[in-house]
Amino acid sequence: MRMLWIRNLEAVTSAASTYVVEAELGSELQIPGLLSYADGAVLCGPTTVEPDTTGLYKYVLRLRVPRPAHETDFPTEPLPQGTRRGYLFREGPVGELVALFSLQLQTRFFVLSTSERGLTHHDLPLKTEFAPLRGRIGRQLDAVVFAHADRNLCRDLVPFLDEIRSVSSKYHLEVAIAANHYARALREIGIDEEMVFVRLVSAIERAAAEQAIPDDPLSDKSLDELVAVNTLADEQVEELRKLFQTRRTKSRFIAFLQEYSAGFFDAEQREPAHTQVTRENLTVVAAAVYDARSGYLHNGDPMYLSRPMAQFPDWHMNPSVGMTWQERSFKAAQKLPRADFFHRLVRHCLIAWIRRLIDAKAG
Repeated sequence: MRMLWIRNLEAVTSAASTYVVEAELGSELQIPGLLSYADGAVLCGPTTVEPDTTGLYKYVLRLRVPRPAHETDFPTEPLPQGTRRGYLFREGPVGELVALFSLQLQTRFFVLSTSERGLTHHDLPLKTEFAPLRGRIGRQLDAVVFAHADRNLCRDLVPFLDEIRSVSSKYHLEVAIAANHYARALREIGIDEEMVFVRLVSAIERAAAEQAIPDDPLSDKSLDELVAVNTLADEQVEELRKLFQTRRTKSRFIAFLQEYSAGFFDAEQREPAHTQVTRENLTVVAAAVYDARSGYLHNGDPMYLSRPMAQFPDWHMNPSVGMTWQERSFKAAQKLPRADFFHRLVRHCLIAWIRRLIDAKAG
């Protein structure tokens, strides 16, 4: 269940020969540095010093991949047998790395194209191009994602990739999918703010699958400990597992934010009270976010969003204490924080969770 890019590193080490897979990335930020990881098996660096006509700086991500022993022969080995819960990350190792880059650097990366070089000694590279959707950009939308802060591909990514490799493989899929939801949330900025919240909640839900809930009588209990599954048909067991896994998902979401947000609010402004999210009101705000996401997905309900206010950049929420929109009224408890605040909180919690996983493995 290890991440695909990690499996590839291990395969390259023992491969008789390799070829190169490249991805051209784009970002609204100019990030210096050259990532050279695992003796150059993963390389990433900038290829332009000025943005193109769409405002993107270009980067190349290059992976060394083991060359098949007999490239022109049909495989004689049987295909591996998958399972219902087997590892699947549809964007492959490139997608895993792009998601991790976004999580660590708090930056939007777009995959513009992929190319394979050197499949044989005479082939030209095969290139696949993509047309990512982008909306409005600018610091007025998000002062973190679009800020030219101190980010570096080498200094920031090498230790982070080391940390990811230190996580038990049992959690690799959870880490990859949570990071991918976070990265996709950033790419929704300027396009669909409600989808920003949908993706961020999904990131936490994936990470919180095993989150303990305070005062839960079934905490730390598996289905096998509670039910004699050997007396049930496979279809019945699977249905019960689904019900058991999805029970109290809102409570796990809130508990995860409460536990892993430790330290986040130390540097956050607390006043005015009706515009700020704090440790004390986090439960109420988290519940509003979760309920708004569920109402949006299941019923198409609009969200009570807080918009950025340039004159008050440190506010987490709009100052309103309720709203009437056409004939729909919203209570103060339904108000969501600004998306730029919430993605900072989610990132902090995900990084803290990853480091907890590392500590648990080391212990």
